[in-house]
Amino acid sequence: MGLLSFFLAFFFFAYYEKIDTYARLFLTQKPGTMFQEPHIFFDQRYSSVLSPVLFVGNLFLPEDPQFPALWVRGWLNGSPIPMKKYPREEAEKIFARHYASHYAQYVWLSESFHVHGGYNYIIQAEFNVLPALEQGKIDEFHYIINGNSSEPLYMTFTLDLSYINRFIPGIGKPNSPYFIQWLCGNFFKLSPDGYKTSSGRVYWQWQNIHSIDQKIKAEWYAWYR
Repeated sequence: MGLLSFFLAFFFFAYYEKIDTYARLFLTQKPGTMFQEPHIFFDQRYSSVLSPVLFVGNLFLPEDPQFPALWVRGWLNGSPIPMKKYPREEAEKIFARHYASHYAQYVWLSESFHVHGGYNYIIQAEFNVLPALEQGKIDEFHYIINGNSSEPLYMTFTLDLSYINRFIPGIGKPNSPYFIQWLCGNFFKLSPDGYKTSSGRVYWQWQNIHSIDQKIKAEWYAWYR
């Protein structure tokens, strides 16, 4: 009986869900103008080991209306799967599921799929960062970390600022208009607290959790417009 309990405990605690999300801030030419505008390239990778029972689900990506997705693509277990944008309330009626984040007004969804046990997916997207008009030349980006699971969740979110850092005028030079901000390390304002930084990348991490609805926020001076 003791050996059986050991194996049951091993298999039970071996179940998990893991989500690694990467977002890169970059500048691109604004259509029809000589100005540049910020975009976000997004890449999310999910893997899991779950109980070998039938599971019905959707790939989904919540969207903040301030940062509309230009395109979204998905892959399930290595095969492409189309995704479509819905108002959150409509999606909940169509698919009879609650998409929990109270931040998002829209959600991108795939058609329902059926799997047994764990599975893998990739979601890639590009977001346009719209100007925060009420704050002058301050731009910002939010991303919603959202999930609920009966199994342990392990999640990371990486915000890559290394590319856009190279285009800040005169960065690191005393005659730069942004030198004080750079010197004080606050050119970018980030939240929530608890992140780590390395080589121009910012990392948030959550381990062994079962529910999360967290907004990642980055704010910076929009020198390019």
